[in-house]
Amino acid sequence: MINVSKIKKLYKQLCHLVSTRRVKDALDVLKKMVAESGYSDFFIQQEHLEHTYEQMLNYMLEGVQDPERDKVYHKLLTSILELADRVKDRLMDNHSGWHTYILKREVDRQQELTGIRVIETMDDLSFKRELDEMIDEGRVSPEADDERRRKLSAEIFRHLWLSNRYSEAENSLSAAIISCRDFLWHEKALYISGILLSGLRYWDEDKVHRLIDFAGEEDQEVSARALVALVILLYQYDKRVEFYPNIIHRLKLINEELNLAQNLEKIALQLIRTRDTLEIGRKLQEDLMPEMAKLKPKLEDKLKMDDIREELLEEGRNPDWESMFSESDDLYRKVDEFMKLQMEGADVYMTTFAHLKQFPFFNELTNWLVPFHKENPDLEEIYASRTDTFDPDIFVDGLKKTPFLCNSDKYSFIFNLRFLPEEQKKMLSTAFLMEMEGMQEMLEDEKLTSGDFTTRTVFIQYIQDLYRFFKISPFKNEFEDVFGGKLDLYRSDFFAQLVEDDSITRNIAEYLFEKDHFEEALDIFQMLLEKQANDRELLEKAGYCLQKMGNFREAVGFYQRIGLSGELNLWTLKNLGICYRKYGEYKDALEVYEKASVLQPDDQTIESLIGFCHLKLGSYDTALKNYFKIEYLNPGNPHILRPIAWCYFALGELKKADKYFTRIFDGKPGYYDYINYGHLQWALGNKRDAVELYVQSLRDLNFEMEDFLKTMQDDRSILVENGINQKDIPLMLDYLHYRLMK
Repeated sequence: MINVSKIKKLYKQLCHLVSTRRVKDALDVLKKMVAESGYSDFFIQQEHLEHTYEQMLNYMLEGVQDPERDKVYHKLLTSILELADRVKDRLMDNHSGWHTYILKREVDRQQELTGIRVIETMDDLSFKRELDEMIDEGRVSPEADDERRRKLSAEIFRHLWLSNRYSEAENSLSAAIISCRDFLWHEKALYISGILLSGLRYWDEDKVHRLIDFAGEEDQEVSARALVALVILLYQYDKRVEFYPNIIHRLKLINEELNLAQNLEKIALQLIRTRDTLEIGRKLQEDLMPEMAKLKPKLEDKLKMDDIREELLEEGRNPDWESMFSESDDLYRKVDEFMKLQMEGADVYMTTFAHLKQFPFFNELTNWLVPFHKENPDLEEIYASRTDTFDPDIFVDGLKKTPFLCNSDKYSFIFNLRFLPEEQKKMLSTAFLMEMEGMQEMLEDEKLTSGDFTTRTVFIQYIQDLYRFFKISPFKNEFEDVFGGKLDLYRSDFFAQLVEDDSITRNIAEYLFEKDHFEEALDIFQMLLEKQANDRELLEKAGYCLQKMGNFREAVGFYQRIGLSGELNLWTLKNLGICYRKYGEYKDALEVYEKASVLQPDDQTIESLIGFCHLKLGSYDTALKNYFKIEYLNPGNPHILRPIAWCYFALGELKKADKYFTRIFDGKPGYYDYINYGHLQWALGNKRDAVELYVQSLRDLNFEMEDFLKTMQDDRSILVENGINQKDIPLMLDYLHYRLMK
C-alpha cells in the first residue's frame, strides 16, 4: 500500500537518478509511480518516454549522427521530471488526506461554478470582478471595504499557492499585483509566500520568474522577501535548475541591479544560523534563565522592590544594575553573548514565543506568514483595549520598528497583552517606551554603518517566520521542511554560477568556522585551496577543522603543507604537536615541541609537553630534567608533582617518588593519584596500604572498574620492573573484586 512517505521517497529517488543521468533507472522508478496512480494517460506518456529513449540508444549504437540529439536528450530529461511531478501530485491527492489537497479540490469546485473549468487567462479567474475593482483606481478605493479586500487577498494567495503550473492567467495576475499601486506592501509580501509554497509543492519555472519579478520591486519589504523565497526555491531544486537555463541567464542580467552576490551571502548566513536555533533556546532555558533566577532575591533587595513607588518608574535605569551584574561575571558574559547573538540575527526568541502560538489567529495558515502591520484587522481588539494608562499604539508602533522580533513573534507578543492585568500593562508600557527610545538610537547608528539595514532585517525576520511555519505550525506536516538539511548553499550549482567572488564564499566559511561547524567550514576551505593552494591561513584553518573533528593524521597533512612554503609559526607547531600526540607519534611530537621551545624559551606548557613526550618514550631521566626546570620556574605549581613522582617511580627510585606522592596527597588527590600511590606502596611491600588506595580510586563515581583494569594493564610493565611478581597482578585484581562486593 502506497503512502506519503513512499511517494516522497520514489519522487526524490527519480529526481536524483535524472540529475546523475541514470535515465533507464529513472524510467523504472517512474513506471512504479505510474502503476500506483492507475491513471491511463500517465501510462501512455510514460511508454512514449520509454520508446523515445530506446530509439535514442539504438541511434547511438548504430552510429547515426543526429545534430539534434543533445536537444532531444535534454527534452527527454525534463519530460521525465515533469511527468513525475504530475504523477506525484495525483498520488498525494489520492493518498495523503492533507488539508492542502482538500482545499485544492474546493477551490477547483468553486472555479467550476463560474462555468470555466480550465483557467487560461485572468478573465477566467473566479475572483476577476473583485480584482478589477482593486486594479481600477477610479471605481473603488482600497479602503472602501476592508472585509472584501481581505477576502480577495486570501483568494489570490490560495490561487497562487494551489496552482500547479502558472499559465498566462497566473503570470498576468502577478504582473497586475506588481504594477498596481493599490496593492499594499504586506499583501504583496504574502503573495510571495504563496508562490514559494506553491513552488515547493510543485515545480514550475514560471514560479521562479515571478519571484524574480517581485525581487525587482522598489519596496525593500517586498524585494527582500522575494529574494529569500527565490533562494530557497533554487536551493531545493538545485539539480533541476540546469534544465531551465533562462533562470540563471536572467539572474545574471540583473545581478548588479539586485546586488545579488552580496544578498546571497546574507541569506546563506541567515539560513545557516537557523541550525543553531534549538541549541540557543536550550542554552537560554538551561543556562541564562537559571542564572537570572539565582540573582532574583538579590536583585529584589538591591532594588528595594517592596518600596517601589509609581513615580520612580520615570527615573530611568537603576545605576546599580551594572555593578549587580559585575558580581556575577559569568552571567554578565552570558547576557553579553545573548545580545551579540541577537545583533547577528540569531533566533534567540524561538523557544520563548513557541508557547505563544495558541491564539486563534494562528489557526489560519496565512497568518504565520503575514508581515506585522498596524492596519491588520486582527489588531482591532488590541486597539479597543485602550485605557488612560495603556496606549496600544506604543506597542504596535514599537513592534513594527524593532528588528529583533520576527513578524510571527510580534503578533504573539501583542495578542498576549490582552491577558495581562491593567497594572502590568501600565508598567510594561513605560518600560517598553524606554526600551524603544534606546533601540531607536542604536538603530540610527546601525543605519549609518549599514546602508542595507532594512533589507538585512527583512531577510532575518522572514527566514525566522518561515522557520516557525515549517517547524511548529499546525500545517508543518504538509510541507517539506526546508530547514531540515545542511542548508549548504555554497555547494549549490546556482550559487556557483551567480557568486564569482571567492571572498563571499570565504565569509561563509569564516562564519561556520567561528560557530564551530568545522565539517562544513573545512568543505569550503578545501574548495578555496583548490585555487589558492599555498594560502597559509586557509591551510591552518583546514588543519584546525580536521583536528577538532578528530582527524589528526589528515590535520598533520595540512599543517605540514605550510612548512613547504614557509617557516612554521608557534601556533602551527603547537597544534601539530597535539595531533602527533593524539595518535601516539611521540617522537615526531617531541621534535615539533623542541622547535616551538626555540621560538618561545622557558614556556612552561611547552616544557611540560617536551617532558611528557620523553616520558612516553621511556626517557624518564630526560623527562625529569624538563619537569625540574618547570618546578624551578614555578615552585608552587602542584601539577608538576605528578609527572615527577611517576618518573621517579618508573626509574625505581621509590623513596624519592614517595616524597613527591606525599606532597600530592597534601592537596586534592584524584583517582589516578590513588592508583599511582597504590603502585608505589605495593612496590615498597605495603600490599594492604596498596589495596586501600586502589579501593579509594574505585569509590570515585567518575571512575569505573573497566577504567581501573585498563590502567593496571597499561602499568603492568612498570610494576614488574619495580619488583612486583606479574603472577600476583591478576590475584590482586580478583582480591579487589571480592573486597568491593562486601
